[in-house]
Amino acid sequence: MADLTRRSLIRTHLTGAAFVAALAVASSGCGGGSGASPSATARSTSPAASATAAATAFLDAYVRADGRVVRTDQGGDTVSEGQAYGLVLAQAAGEDATFAKIWQWTRTHLQRGDGLLSYHADASGRVLDPQPASDADLLIAWTLLRATGPDAAALHADGRRVAAAVLAEETTRAPDGGLLLTAGPWATGRPATLNPSYWALPVLRDLGSLTADRRWDDMAAAAVSSTSQITDGGRLLPPDWAALPASGAARPEPSPNGGQGQPQYGLDAQRTVVWFAADCDQRARVLAAAWWSLLKDPARQRPIALGLQGAVINAAAAPLPYVAAAAAARAAGDQTASTSLLEQAAAQQRMSPTYYGGAWSALGPMYIGRASGGC
Repeated sequence: MADLTRRSLIRTHLTGAAFVAALAVASSGCGGGSGASPSATARSTSPAASATAAATAFLDAYVRADGRVVRTDQGGDTVSEGQAYGLVLAQAAGEDATFAKIWQWTRTHLQRGDGLLSYHADASGRVLDPQPASDADLLIAWTLLRATGPDAAALHADGRRVAAAVLAEETTRAPDGGLLLTAGPWATGRPATLNPSYWALPVLRDLGSLTADRRWDDMAAAAVSSTSQITDGGRLLPPDWAALPASGAARPEPSPNGGQGQPQYGLDAQRTVVWFAADCDQRARVLAAAWWSLLKDPARQRPIALGLQGAVINAAAAPLPYVAAAAAARAAGDQTASTSLLEQAAAQQRMSPTYYGGAWSALGPMYIGRASGGC
């Protein structure tokens, strides 16, 4: 769940070396999230150095010594999503000690008895909202199952526990019988509450391999089918939120807490474009390419919120809208536009650094390059 003014409601298989390779394919000009303006020399360094900088800049700026990932621009609190992003980037950068500290803090302060992670905590680690957000649970399970080193067996056991809890507590059945990831355990009833940006397709598919459980692959397939339905085959932008009624297909919805008056393509939904562009499934990439027809208009590439047909709702700028447009451009075969948009995302983060912008200034290029380099 992501928003510049956080809502009150909860809202690939890459080693460090492969992360470097993926980012090299994507672009050598994508900045990090520390908020410090890199010099012209730094921006022109090698792809490998740029890859390391993109991951470590976020870790340096937002991860405290005890492993807590801090939203410095949002009051200094912590969310499970941020802990997940920290784990992904620490693993990608090969920072094993940082990874271990982030997981230790997460397990100590956020993990519930059922294995899932509480969404929100204050600066002292006191839980403010015990409800989980399934995007964080998904990424955390994935990073733990990919861990290497002397503690790998224990971390894999932790990962299996989280992954099993996701399957048991955070899924529902789509009309075609497929398994769908809901927004959390609170969202599994009817209508079920869905957040398509939680459907990290490369992660779902990799979890299928890591656990030898085909339900993860089935979940990825159901996510693609449902997103196609929700977006009318790519003729609409993906929404932040959707609902799955007792009968019939999923449909776009405003935010569950009433914070949005209409369905919109905002700072949640923009992640959907990145995940679909990064997938090796042709159906997913076709959808991502279709969204480029709506996002290639420069007036739609910077706002934090658009209507599903592209009308500007909130013209404020942030890095992720640029990253999402870059992903759509890459899926459509426009690498020049993709590279330029990643540069604009990095520039926006340098100008107005935020925790969320920093995360996606690093994560976006990593995944945009994945399918091109690894399918």
